[in-house]
Amino acid sequence: MEKQNAYGKTKKSDSFRRNWDAAAYEKKARDREEQLRVEEEDEQRRRKGLKPLARQPTGAGKHRELLQARKQAVNLEGMVGKVQVVQTSSAASGQPGFYCSVCDVTVKDSLTYLDHINGKNHQRMLNRGMKVASETVEDVLAKLESLRRIRRQRLEQSSAEYDFHEQVKRQELLKEEKRQRRKRAQIQRKKNRQGKGSGQGADAEAGSSSAHSDDMLATMGFSSFGASKET
Repeated sequence: MEKQNAYGKTKKSDSFRRNWDAAAYEKKARDREEQLRVEEEDEQRRRKGLKPLARQPTGAGKHRELLQARKQAVNLEGMVGKVQVVQTSSAASGQPGFYCSVCDVTVKDSLTYLDHINGKNHQRMLNRGMKVASETVEDVLAKLESLRRIRRQRLEQSSAEYDFHEQVKRQELLKEEKRQRRKRAQIQRKKNRQGKGSGQGADAEAGSSSAHSDDMLATMGFSSFGASKET
C-alpha cells in the first residue's frame, strides 16, 4: 500500500521505521490502569479491616503467580570496601547503588532496595501478585518435620566433628605452653637482676682500687698525673 506525503509524492509502507500496534498497546495500558485501581481499592479495604471484593481477574493479572518466598539471600554487603567507577552514561546499570536487573532501576541505599524488591511493582514485573498461598495442616506439619530433620543433621555433624579427648589434650598443651612461657620469663628476670647487681659491685671495686692507688702515690711523694695546682 502506498501513501502520499505532504509534497504529493508516494511513500512506501515498508519504511525502515517500526510500526506500532496502537490499539494493542492502548488495551494493555487500560488493563494496567484497571488492575492498579483494583489493587488500590483492595488495599484501602484491608486497612479498614474489610475483605477485598471478589472480582474476576482480567488481562495480565489472570495468569499471575502467587507470592513466593525468596530462595536466595539478598547480598547487601557485596560492595563494602570496594571502589566503583561512576560512569557518565544515563544507564541505570552504570550508576552507583543497588541495581535491580528485573526493573532496570538503581536505588541509593539498602533499605530502599529491600522495599523495592518486596514491593508490588517488582513482583508485578516477575508476573506475581501480592497474594500468598493458603497452607494446610499437612503443609505445616511437613515444614516442621523438614526443619526438625535439618536440625538433627546439624547436631550429628557437630557431634561428629567434636572430640572430647582431643579437646582435653589441646587444653593441656595450652596450659603447659603458658607454664613454660612463665618459667622462661622468671629466669630472664632473675638474670637481669643478677646482671645489675654484678655491675654495681664492679663499679664499687674499681672506685676503691683507684682511691687506694692515689693514697699510695701521695705517700711516696708522687702527685697524680694531671694538671698541677697553682700556689
